[in-house]
Amino acid sequence: GIPSHFPDVPEWDDSGTLDPKLKVELTHDKMEIQTLLWDYAGIVRSDLLLNRALRRLSTIRNEVEEYYKKTRISEELLEVRNLALVGDLIVRCALKRHESRGLNYNLDYPEKDDAHFLSDTVVP
Repeated sequence: GIPSHFPDVPEWDDSGTLDPKLKVELTHDKMEIQTLLWDYAGIVRSDLLLNRALRRLSTIRNEVEEYYKKTRISEELLEVRNLALVGDLIVRCALKRHESRGLNYNLDYPEKDDAHFLSDTVVP
């Protein structure tokens, strides 16, 4: 409860913060993120596919942020929020690397480029 020195503060009321459709939407978002990253940002990549993934991940991230602001926080919501953020970082890093290196092959940049990319990739 509320300490006695805050008598005017009402008890917390979280009614209206539970959306029954949220679980279905989060499950779908999670599967979509996994599929996007596997299909568009997997081992073989191209700038076209990476940009498609980036646009869709941006939409998912915006949707999840709306859930985050308007519903009760849950483990599943945090997991999907984190997956969308990490997916976005992976894709943005991949777009900055104009080369193929290690397990990642970019159809648009088939060669390794030590002169420009022999370093960690950092995105803001």
